[in-house]
Amino acid sequence: MTVLLFLIVLGSLIIVHELGHFFAARLARVQVLEFGVGMPPRAFGFTRGGTTYSLNFLPFGGFVRMLGEEDPSAPASFAGKSAWQRLFILGAGSAMNAVLPVLLLTVVFMTPQPVPVTDVTVLSVAPGSPAEQAGVEAGDLIRDADGRRIDNSSDLLMAINLRLGADTAWTVERRGRLVALRIPDVRVDPPEGQGAVGIFLTDARLTVASVASGSMAAQSGLLPNDLLLSVGERRVLNEDSPQIALIAVVQESPAEPVEVRVLRDGAIVTLELPPDEDALDGLAVDVYPEETRSMGPLAAFRASFVQIGEILLLFRNEVSRWVAGASSIQVAGPIGIAQMTGDVAESGISPLILWTALLSINLAIINLIPFPALDGGRIAFVLVEIVRGGRRLAPEKERFVHAAGFALLIGAIVMISVNDIQRLFA
Repeated sequence: MTVLLFLIVLGSLIIVHELGHFFAARLARVQVLEFGVGMPPRAFGFTRGGTTYSLNFLPFGGFVRMLGEEDPSAPASFAGKSAWQRLFILGAGSAMNAVLPVLLLTVVFMTPQPVPVTDVTVLSVAPGSPAEQAGVEAGDLIRDADGRRIDNSSDLLMAINLRLGADTAWTVERRGRLVALRIPDVRVDPPEGQGAVGIFLTDARLTVASVASGSMAAQSGLLPNDLLLSVGERRVLNEDSPQIALIAVVQESPAEPVEVRVLRDGAIVTLELPPDEDALDGLAVDVYPEETRSMGPLAAFRASFVQIGEILLLFRNEVSRWVAGASSIQVAGPIGIAQMTGDVAESGISPLILWTALLSINLAIINLIPFPALDGGRIAFVLVEIVRGGRRLAPEKERFVHAAGFALLIGAIVMISVNDIQRLFA
């Protein structure tokens, strides 16, 4: 099922890419000999207007075959068109892959979907960190970052990653008051275990509703309206997790008291429960509900551009971290992407659409890299021709360069796929 889903997702993106070349070629009056879905051998096809439309046996992507891709002598050939027309045709595939995410993300933002809403709470602040310099304190509830509403820790992580190397402005709630803070110089290469700003968080979702009189929980000091943060070292995120965490901690250290951290009146309070699996009997909790949200068409359309801009900014920041030696680039081949596609699909249709949009953006960028055999490599040859005053390189030389580039690409894909397989079975 994972392989089939991967073929559908990636195959669809490649077909969209090839449609860009197809429509651009038609607009430039280049004769398209064949537009194929899948790769040969051909299953069946039909010809209309001088173009053969084929369905092929290998269910992977598609292709466009144009007249005279290297021979400029034919009047309707690709090579016979001006440099600017050829640039238009070569760039149209990536342009289609860039447009598709706008449509996909618009659909996602218009679709009602649950959003976890929590109190993102600072548990501790690393000494000397940007957060400490800004005055962030344990117990602060982070409400806003750079104008972005913070509903959960994923929102905050996104906001931080978008500001690597720059300052970030936060609004926190502290003992019932809103406090504005500016975090200086979000770190690209932070000390191990500290994160970019140097805070340790929890997504607090559980509030103590009531405590039975005389129970072990009451005797330990738990009070109504306490916000449960952790039991032992385990975060508690749903109504079952305090009991599950308690049992695990007691089984690990049956003679040691169990620390429970709560947020009370804006301050973190540490309490001790007896090492008893029933120590939380008599405790009732309220769970922060998830909110179902959606946008109207125009708002969703605008939000899609914002999301794409953030994806590109995250990509740039990740490259900066790699250059600084703060991270290693993780490259996945077809096998790795297939596995990730299957994992994402298990979370639902909206995450799968978001993943497809991300793959489409990656495909657009990768194809524009000026490497032989890619669209970007072919664009580079056309640009060289323009710089040379219209004098082209010999077709056989360009053909050799692209063939060598294609061989290198295949070799790289094989090596990456071997690494994917090793990770899969590690």
